[in-house]
Amino acid sequence: MIRRNPDNFPTNALYPLIRDALLETQDNLQAPLALIASSFGTVMSAACQGLVVVETPTGQERPASLFYATIADSGERKTACDNLVGDPLLEYDIRLASTSESDIHTYQAEMTCWKAKHKVLQRKLQKAIEADSDEEVSSIRTKLIALNAEMPQKIEHAQLIHQSITERPLMEALRGEGKSVVIMSSEGEIILKGGVTNKFGVINEAWDCPKILSFQRADVNYVARHPNMTLSFMVQEEVFKDFMDKRGRLARGSGFLARFLVAWPSSTMGFRYMTLDEPVWEKLKLFHARVRELLELRFKACSTPVRLTFTQEAKELWVDHQNRVEAAMHKDGQLFGIRDFAAKAMDNASRLAAILHFFSGQAGTEISHETLYRALTIGDWHINEALRMFSGDDIPEDEDDAYKLANFMHRKYYSRGRSTVRRNILRKEGPIRHQGRFEAALDYLQDTGVIRVRYHNEESGSGPLWVEMMRSFFNKPSL
Repeated sequence: MIRRNPDNFPTNALYPLIRDALLETQDNLQAPLALIASSFGTVMSAACQGLVVVETPTGQERPASLFYATIADSGERKTACDNLVGDPLLEYDIRLASTSESDIHTYQAEMTCWKAKHKVLQRKLQKAIEADSDEEVSSIRTKLIALNAEMPQKIEHAQLIHQSITERPLMEALRGEGKSVVIMSSEGEIILKGGVTNKFGVINEAWDCPKILSFQRADVNYVARHPNMTLSFMVQEEVFKDFMDKRGRLARGSGFLARFLVAWPSSTMGFRYMTLDEPVWEKLKLFHARVRELLELRFKACSTPVRLTFTQEAKELWVDHQNRVEAAMHKDGQLFGIRDFAAKAMDNASRLAAILHFFSGQAGTEISHETLYRALTIGDWHINEALRMFSGDDIPEDEDDAYKLANFMHRKYYSRGRSTVRRNILRKEGPIRHQGRFEAALDYLQDTGVIRVRYHNEESGSGPLWVEMMRSFFNKPSL
């Protein structure tokens, strides 16, 4: 089977336990590789968060949790992918529900016994007071203090996975020490159009995993200490565009979107050929086994998270990469248009490195140069995706149009095996319909070596005009 990876997602940056399961899933499901990778990243984040933290070379403590946003149209097998890869998470929630029901019954029985004992002591206390027996009152007081110390505590197993949740139940789920929540949906409209995304500030704070996150209302006061959150949504292009049109400025300005590892993978529709061979799921089983192992640690309420640091070599690589990113955020730099994403790049890379180290079972508590390099490779790929998707706000119109046109050609034609398209067809089907802007965008792309515009009969200079997509450019993941 020929594996398609037109977006050049860096699968080799993943350790074998993860990479082999991802490629096996692609072979059997035939969804876009980057879409599948987002599902894997979400599940690993959900499994690791709360069990491990990482100290960056600058001394900040960061959680092992990630946010993912993936754009993919209907029919790209988003739901199938999330359900398949995330099966252990669903099992875990079912187990929590069953355990919670049993614990409730036990708690109710113990509380009934405790209340009966308390009532008996109250009656004895009343009689002792009426008899004016200070000695008996003192004795009963001591017994009441001891009984109050034995009052049954309700065991709470909060649901892990949520598709849509508002601020109050979110804070209720996170209250306490080191609690975890996973908000994920393959129908991202559920997340983007309701619930907690109405409060970008709450999501931003939860991503930071603060020492204290509070929610105060007249009737409740919830306090979450070191909360952990994974957030992932997959959404259709039109739904995402509608969200950006209505709330995009606030989503960018608040730093909400910048916290996400974004992807807009090329479609696999038209290449998903069936066979009669039985699908093999050997590698995914190993991946799931590791997820279940980590979830079991969470279920047993392991206390202090493992604290990871970086080796000296890794620290030097981290600082070097940070300086490169910083330089690219200058107004003339490549990342100026997505400087909000770039500002979070090393934070996300540190989290990715911690997850790769911990999930794949690397030795010790120091993240190696190799692991960080793998994390940076993946993080850079997502930064390139952000560059493709969001850089147009701060660049000239002709350059912005050129980006949009090149990205359209990549998704519509090149990723489906076509390297040429008629010029008039491109204008008709593409995102730039205005004649003057279309010609300016073509000129820009031709001047920068991205395309070549030629006549059908080149020698005579006659016939329809064709746009030829240059391999040297279109084989790369981004402009």
